[in-house]
Amino acid sequence: MLRVRRAGPACTLTLVLGAVTLFFVGCLSFSEHGFWKKEEAEKPIEPVAVDRLIRVRLMGRRPRPSEELSVTAPYALTDTQSGAQFGEKQPPVSLATVRPAGEAGIEIGEKLIPSGDITLTPSRDAAIVLGDRTYRGTLRIQREADGLVFTNHLDIEAYLKGVLRGELPRYFHIESFKAQCVAARTYALYSKRNKPAGKTFDVYDDEGSQVYKGVAMEDATAVEAVDATHGEVCVYDDGEKEDIFCTYYSSCCGGLSQHVNNVKPNDPPAPPLAGRVACEDCYVAPRYRWEPVKISKAEVTKKLVARYPSIRKIGTVTGLRPRKRTEDGRIISMEIVGSGGQKEVLIGEDFRLSMGGRLVKSTNFAIETTKDAFIFKDGKGFGHGMGLCQYGMETKARRGMDYRRILATYYPGSTVKRIYE
Repeated sequence: MLRVRRAGPACTLTLVLGAVTLFFVGCLSFSEHGFWKKEEAEKPIEPVAVDRLIRVRLMGRRPRPSEELSVTAPYALTDTQSGAQFGEKQPPVSLATVRPAGEAGIEIGEKLIPSGDITLTPSRDAAIVLGDRTYRGTLRIQREADGLVFTNHLDIEAYLKGVLRGELPRYFHIESFKAQCVAARTYALYSKRNKPAGKTFDVYDDEGSQVYKGVAMEDATAVEAVDATHGEVCVYDDGEKEDIFCTYYSSCCGGLSQHVNNVKPNDPPAPPLAGRVACEDCYVAPRYRWEPVKISKAEVTKKLVARYPSIRKIGTVTGLRPRKRTEDGRIISMEIVGSGGQKEVLIGEDFRLSMGGRLVKSTNFAIETTKDAFIFKDGKGFGHGMGLCQYGMETKARRGMDYRRILATYYPGSTVKRIYE
């Protein structure tokens, strides 16, 4: 039988001291090697601040001589530059005419404001009625030359609720509305960030940017799409960072998207906008094919000179010659020949817009020249054909594709990311 001898007091003390020594040496060793360190409190990641204010230039690009204004709630009236307030809260006004007054002031009804740059801030939302449209947020009125320009300032989420029905038919699928919303949000934020220095607005309220019609267009589908995609944008990883890009879109690409630099040569060549996205789904569009359009040579000349006055020097336009086309037939550059034999070259899309974007519906057409006119025929697609194709998107949504996959299809290499709550 094995017996265990009981240790004496001296032995026990030795064992205890040895254990304590080993404990502290072990702790020191683990600390030196990083196995047992006092945890430092991690610093919270600072959220990225996103300026959500969007400034929308209303009613076109040229100053207006006057406009009709109603404010359906009390409002503060301030000088935009200094922030100084003109009197106490102003009472509501109904159908007041806004016009330039004196040498530098602005008149609202019978009230003269001694400033050429004022901001109206109602005490409640959706209280501004300019012309026949109601707007949320605030209204900036600036005097320029002999007229006034109007800019609506509001949160981007409220702005988008007034955009979607201006861009899409009511009957489009909810996933189409969601995809359009993410694209429109990204476009607006990109435009805001990349606007020229000194510019006092971010986007127009028409096809020059995005069609925005205020409160009247805030139907249930638009509101649902905005709320479901709150804060979401399209981003791509350039190898160093994730960033947004200019999410261009058009009604119907006609079968193949084109590279952004065919239309916007000064834009950064973002990979999601490299084009060549085959779209077999926009054939349902009403303008997938369009009828021939005949425009007289005199009218072509007039339209071009109105947009590009320097073209006047070549005389009457007698010839139009596509210099470069995409593989599917879109005109990248157009040579314009004048009656004196002189020539000018325009980007194909710039030429189309000069003729009228709803008249000559895309740059994918053939040209027939008669004695007095040009005939634009065999037309295909509607719009510039960059990025998202709205009718192709709709067919994909009806077939079960969700908005994230739709966006990834038309903007290859991109992902959807929420950048604010």
